[in-house]
Amino acid sequence: MYRTTINVSESILQRAKIKALREETTVSEVIRELLARWVAGEIGLGPGDRARDRRVALARAAHGMWADRDPDAYLAASRAGLREHDQELAHADMDV
Repeated sequence: MYRTTINVSESILQRAKIKALREETTVSEVIRELLARWVAGEIGLGPGDRARDRRVALARAAHGMWADRDPDAYLAASRAGLREHDQELAHADMDV
């Protein structure tokens, strides 16, 4: 096995590590699989993919509320708050 270094943003690496833990794998395994699939031509990074990424960035910039935060993290935090609220209501119903 050959060791190498890649540069990724800290936020994507942290999210990748968390997902890898949930799926009982490692980030290295994921990268090896993705590289093998890319070399085999099963996945691409063509202009369509990069154009989509640019469109997403432009959409986020156009919608000011997402310019300073990640919509996925915001949604996850919002859902967590709703879960806590539902639990409080369930406990309140039991007390009656």
